[in-house]
Amino acid sequence: MEKAIIVAYDTNRAIGQGGDLPWRRSLPADLAHFKRLTKGSDVIMGRKTFESIGCRPLPERENIVISSRPTGVKGVLTAVNLESALALARYKTFIIGGARVYGEALNTPEIDTIYATEVDASFPDADTFFPELDMTAWQEVSRVHHPADTENKYDFDFVTYRRII
Repeated sequence: MEKAIIVAYDTNRAIGQGGDLPWRRSLPADLAHFKRLTKGSDVIMGRKTFESIGCRPLPERENIVISSRPTGVKGVLTAVNLESALALARYKTFIIGGARVYGEALNTPEIDTIYATEVDASFPDADTFFPELDMTAWQEVSRVHHPADTENKYDFDFVTYRRII
């Protein structure tokens, strides 16, 4: 069963700003892509990511939050670390953030795929970043470019990386 990271970052690998995406809601195609890929799957996130989405489960997904305390939210499982979160997962699994969880996932051999949205913009006020990829461990296997349009403010690419070692 595939275990993957799904992430969107800018040219400086920024993933967050004040508890939100640096580009806010100006890339609806990325949000639709996220929903399409993760629907019917397990999603694993850290507590801060859970709080950033409103302390509610994402619909049509099994939500697992990494936290030392239960969330108390119906439909949300809690795990104390990534290893125990992965053990709770029953379906195709996506790590959806935040930075600390992504860093740990990159060093977890069973995470075999990264679905990245690479936003062609820079957000200097960003405060949260995706770790640098070790390109001796990951290989780009697909890239689809999307130019900015009337609905999406920035150019972006959907990129898939696979673990090679």
